[in-house]
Amino acid sequence: MIAAKSMRFFLRYAADDPLRFAGMVRRRAVEQFAKPPAGPAIAHFGEVDYGIDLSVHRMMAKYFFQTHEMFLERIFDRYVRPGDAFIDIGANCGYWSAYALARVGRDGEVHAFEPVPHYFAFLRRLQDLNPGFHVFANNLACGAGPGRAPMAVVPPRAENFDNFNTNIGSSSLRPGFLDHSADLTETIDVDVTSLDRYVRERAIDPERIGLIKIDVEGFETDVFDGMAELLAKPGRKVPILCEILTDLERRDPLDGRKIIDRLESAGYRCLDATDLKPIRRDALGFEENMLCV
Repeated sequence: MIAAKSMRFFLRYAADDPLRFAGMVRRRAVEQFAKPPAGPAIAHFGEVDYGIDLSVHRMMAKYFFQTHEMFLERIFDRYVRPGDAFIDIGANCGYWSAYALARVGRDGEVHAFEPVPHYFAFLRRLQDLNPGFHVFANNLACGAGPGRAPMAVVPPRAENFDNFNTNIGSSSLRPGFLDHSADLTETIDVDVTSLDRYVRERAIDPERIGLIKIDVEGFETDVFDGMAELLAKPGRKVPILCEILTDLERRDPLDGRKIIDRLESAGYRCLDATDLKPIRRDALGFEENMLCV
C-alpha cells in the first residue's frame, strides 16, 4: 500500500529523477512480494542496527524494507556527511535517525527528540544497539521554550494497525489538531524544550549541523519560535528539512505559507523536497516536505 501523500510525492520525483525513481520502484516491488518477519526485527543501515517491531503498525514493514519516504533519501545523502551532527525533531520511531546515523558514522552525532514514550523506546533501542556511535535520545518535544504541555497521542492499537491516515506518526502538540480522530487518541503531558537552548546546553557547533529534520504535525511555528538564534545566525544557513501543513478551512487554520515567509525572511531558499525546485507556495497540499537552505 502507498499512502496518498507518498503517491503524490513519487509522481513529482519521477519527473525530476527517473533513473533513481526506477530504483525506488524495484525496492517497492521487493516490499510488495516479500514477506516481512513478525514481531521484533532488526533492519540494517550499513553498520547501524535499527530495532523495530512489525506488530506495532503496518508502517513498520516499510521501515524493515527501507521503503519509507524514499524520495527524501537524496536530501540526506547530500547534506548529512561523516562527522556531522544531525537533529531529528519529531523522530517518532527513529527511522530517519537510524538512516542519518549510518551517514554521520562513528565520529558524528544524532540528536533525536521524541516525547511519546511508546515511540521514544525505539530511539533508546537505537542507542543501545549501536554503542560505538553517538546517539542522543531525548524524551522531549521541541517548542518555543521549556515547560510541559498536553499532547494528543495516537498509541499503537490493533484497530489502528492498517491506518495510514491517522497513524503512529500523527501525534501532535497543536491544540485541536486531532479532534477529528479523538477515538484514536489519548492525551498525555510531555516535557518541552527549545532547540536553541538544547544546542547551547550541549555545546553543539552549528557549523557541524548537516541537517535539521522537523516533522511535528502542525506544531512547526512553535518549533521555529524556539530556534530563532539558529535561524538568524550569520553565514551558512543550517539546512532544514521540514514537513509543513496547510488547511485554511480549519477552525484554527494551518497555513504553510507563513512558515515559508518566515524562513525566506531569515535568508533561506525554500525548495520542494521532491524535485528541489522552488516551493509552490500558492499551490500547497495538506502536507508538503520542504528543504530550506
